[in-house]
Amino acid sequence: MQKERIVYLDLVRIIAGILVIMVHISAQRIEDLTVGSMAFAITNAFNCLSFSGVALFVMISGALALRSERETDLKTLLLHRTIHFFVLYYIWKAFYQVITMLEKGESFTLDSIKNDVVLALIQQRGYYHLWFLPMIAILYMAVPLMKKGFAEKKLCQYFLIVFFVVALFVPTLLHYDFKFKYLLKDFFSYNDFYLFRGYLGYFVLGHYLHNWRGEMTAKKRMLLYAAGGFCFLLACVLGTLDAHATGQTSQHLNTPFSVTTFFTATALFVAGQSVDGKIAASEKAGKIFGFLAGTVFGVYLLHPLAILFLESVGLKTSLCTPVLSIPLLTVCTAVLSVSAAALILKVPILRKLVQ
Repeated sequence: MQKERIVYLDLVRIIAGILVIMVHISAQRIEDLTVGSMAFAITNAFNCLSFSGVALFVMISGALALRSERETDLKTLLLHRTIHFFVLYYIWKAFYQVITMLEKGESFTLDSIKNDVVLALIQQRGYYHLWFLPMIAILYMAVPLMKKGFAEKKLCQYFLIVFFVVALFVPTLLHYDFKFKYLLKDFFSYNDFYLFRGYLGYFVLGHYLHNWRGEMTAKKRMLLYAAGGFCFLLACVLGTLDAHATGQTSQHLNTPFSVTTFFTATALFVAGQSVDGKIAASEKAGKIFGFLAGTVFGVYLLHPLAILFLESVGLKTSLCTPVLSIPLLTVCTAVLSVSAAALILKVPILRKLVQ
């Protein structure tokens, strides 16, 4: 991905990295906030927005992996994508198991290392952010099977329509009451549409938006921006109203698999495409974005450490109003993570751990 840079994808990758950090910053104390407070409404708004980050990461991968002009060598795909991501998953999983032991103040004995590190590699999921690595590895495994079919525009559109209905629209709708709700719920519980669910939809969406980006007129782009902005505001309002009604945090729309996140993420991706020429025209901007984009994977892997460090020195979202604390802590976490990733990238023996 680093060697085949496409300028606007650098920008989208940076945005995705920032949003993924914000997911975890905004989630720090959302469960402890009074649901009727302004602090909760602001924190929930940041949290709703930030879930677009994961979708954007998957869309970037789809845009790169499914390109029709790029030949897919099965050996290279398995070695440099699938196996590489799985190896990184277990290396970082072991590392974060050690971090967890340190957090809990556990002693490093043979038994604790065996149970909390070695056996945990198989028995436990791993630190909260690492799930992304096996997920994207499995998507890359399917690339040779998908590539020819999704080279055709109509097949992409067909898949995305079904994905939107069964993986986004219906699950979002079922969180709310309406006539014949339980008939619809029964239908989808008895009929499994799993082939059209999951992150594969965003993988194909990224490919579709990239491959046919020339067909995105200014009018379509503005409509998409309006839809993205409206859906973001709708998610904020509905999330706050749901919390008020139940007395606890609502996660109905704080997920990549909601209609609101779909339109917000799509609008952000297309917005990145719209500034492609401006970035490419500036050599200085291109270098800056290229450098930052090159560290984003490392930022994803390392940012929980930065969050732990900031918490250890007393820097949490509870310090002041979340409208200030969440953006500031997101920036601080990003700066620490970029610095650490850049240093690791300079060490040849460690470079592959963050690439």
